[in-house]
Amino acid sequence: MWGRRLLYLAAVVSCLGFYVAHGSWVSCLVVWIVLGLPWLSLLISLPAMVSFRIQVEAPRALPMGTPAEAWLMGSSRFPLPPFSGKIRLISCITGEVNRYRSSQGLPTQYCGGMEIVVVRPRVCDHLGLFSFPSKVNSTPKVVVRPLPVPVGDLPDLQRYLARSWRPKPGGGFAENHEMRLYRPGDNLNQVHWKLSAKTGKLTLREPMEPQRGLVLLTMNHRGSGEERNRKFGRLLWVGNYLLEQKVSFEIRALTALGVRSFDVRSQQDLTRAIDTLLCDPAATEGSIRDRFYSASWHYHIGGDADEA
Repeated sequence: MWGRRLLYLAAVVSCLGFYVAHGSWVSCLVVWIVLGLPWLSLLISLPAMVSFRIQVEAPRALPMGTPAEAWLMGSSRFPLPPFSGKIRLISCITGEVNRYRSSQGLPTQYCGGMEIVVVRPRVCDHLGLFSFPSKVNSTPKVVVRPLPVPVGDLPDLQRYLARSWRPKPGGGFAENHEMRLYRPGDNLNQVHWKLSAKTGKLTLREPMEPQRGLVLLTMNHRGSGEERNRKFGRLLWVGNYLLEQKVSFEIRALTALGVRSFDVRSQQDLTRAIDTLLCDPAATEGSIRDRFYSASWHYHIGGDADEA
């Protein structure tokens, strides 16, 4: 914008010099035209400047290490006027503020959430001589998701799950069954006809499912970028492993907001839980390992490099 102002100033000086040198009515007219151009431009640009809004375009979520960029975009109900602004990146975990450089793109070497804010947003008239503060539509968040990091020291899952058995709601297929006498309202499809004929009593094969205790994953939400990559990568890997075994589980993580808890029953639940934690501030003190949780299967996720 300052370049355009200097160019306009040079044009005014040139026209004044032309008027002083010649003194004709044409040179006087040229001076008045040049002096009136900024005000005419401001008058024409005013509707577009009033309705103008700045917004940031960036991916909402992407895998770690994926190249990505952010752009300043403008919108108006009239022809788009010139605008300017600076992009700043605020880490949701550490609160650190960094300047965005288009040559480097978004930092995706570490998993985490970042808030994108616009600093000094301004809109200009079409000649670029007048500048006014502009409104920003929104400040989006970008979530850099972790990559799975395998874990090899998991406790035996089956030893802790089947603590007791219960009838399977709705019946259906099951690997284990229990024989019992027929009760009014039972599904006749579950009747064991051969056994009923031998005993003379109507007997059912009732499907049973394991009565599972709490399956728990815990984590302290803190550490360097490398430790964070390992922690969330292990959380993702273990979570996927449990879901492949058709096991629902709970995630409890210590953050600056306290202990965050998430029930995970599907891949969408796991993704939502990890995205939420990546946008939470890191805990500064304390450890979730100091707290006692009654769980049938419990695994604490650490961030040490030599952890299996």
